[in-house]
Amino acid sequence: MKNDLFELTASRRSIRKYDGEPIDQEVLDEIMKVALTAPCSFGHRPVEFVVVKDQDTIRELATCKSLGGSQIIGASAVVVVMVNLNRGEFWIEDGAIASSYILLAVEQYGLGACWVHIRNRGGKRKSSDEEIRELLDIPDDFAVLNLVAIGGKGEFKQGYTEKDFDKSKIHFEKY
Repeated sequence: MKNDLFELTASRRSIRKYDGEPIDQEVLDEIMKVALTAPCSFGHRPVEFVVVKDQDTIRELATCKSLGGSQIIGASAVVVVMVNLNRGEFWIEDGAIASSYILLAVEQYGLGACWVHIRNRGGKRKSSDEEIRELLDIPDDFAVLNLVAIGGKGEFKQGYTEKDFDKSKIHFEKY
């Protein structure tokens, strides 16, 4: 049975090296359009995004996370995924779903992406969330969940195959 979504998800891997080529704005617009279709709790649509393409700002974003922030350097764009805390209690889940949609949309266009965790991470002086909000003028009633670095693939990673999956982790009816 043909399963296009499985093929897409099986080929998607975290890419941390990029080719440095700019991403066409039309492609970025399409990726972000997909992000806006992500389901959310109570239909509140609390997730918002800042798309950063300026390389100086990307380097500054990288310093807002004391460990693991450097992997966004070299990306053509970084999507800051943030959630309005006044719009629902399931903000982490809502942001995570939207981020997953971005990761899949990026793969669909043959680009690479990597999720960079921000929530509960430390920056240079404050939390990563606080430093990013200051840098990008994000209001205080938002929380930054993560970043998604996007760019042309500067490394190759083999996709998953059926034999890579442990189907014993799937249970029907009861454990």
